[in-house]
Amino acid sequence: MESRNLIALLPLPSLVRDSMADQVYRHLRDGLMAGRFAPGQKLTIRGLAEALGSSPTSVREALRRLQAEGAFEFRDSARLSVGSLSEAQLRDVRDARVALEGLLAERAASRMTRVDDAEVAQLYGRLQSAADAVNGPAYLWTNFAFHRRIYQIAQAPAILGAVEHFWLLIGPCFVLVAPDAAHLQRSMDAHRQILDALLNRDAPAARAAVTDDIMQAANCLSRFLDNAGIGRSVAVPRRGRAGAPA
Repeated sequence: MESRNLIALLPLPSLVRDSMADQVYRHLRDGLMAGRFAPGQKLTIRGLAEALGSSPTSVREALRRLQAEGAFEFRDSARLSVGSLSEAQLRDVRDARVALEGLLAERAASRMTRVDDAEVAQLYGRLQSAADAVNGPAYLWTNFAFHRRIYQIAQAPAILGAVEHFWLLIGPCFVLVAPDAAHLQRSMDAHRQILDALLNRDAPAARAAVTDDIMQAANCLSRFLDNAGIGRSVAVPRRGRAGAPA
């Protein structure tokens, strides 16, 4: 069953019928950004609907939107696969993230409040617990929440929207490196630097720490793809392909 292949994707909460497709879209989009799917993973509309406790119609409508964003590639009217990136695309995403997320981290450092301090520190603690337990799914989800919360503090929704587009594309790739305990601990060093910079209201240090975090993750992923021999042959998501579910 396709639903068994999902990576820790939880059923949706009780939904209002009129907003079901929107909620399915947000749930799947967050799952992609947080690394709950793997690149190239094959799925079906029926399997997703069963896993989410939703209707195939709502899933189909949500997937149309996600296909337009480059997240999925349809094989026929009911089957699809999670998009992957080429080496060149991975570098482009890395460079865009460094520029945009560094800017958001700088702005967040100047806008932090005591409430924000407590929330970000709590997420950091949960992230450290997941790293110590080498719990890849929990780590990826909490890492997503940690960065998103910081960037929300920056109060720049247009920039955050652009960042989330890049997360949507790169998120599934980090499933490949999440089980690596050494990578998780190196990443936690960068997260500690991010937290310290924010608590100290040090904007340049916040940008530098976020840049270090992104570069470490990109380098780890690049080495993994090189060692696996797949960095030059991964599929590239195609947009607007004929054959999307009607």
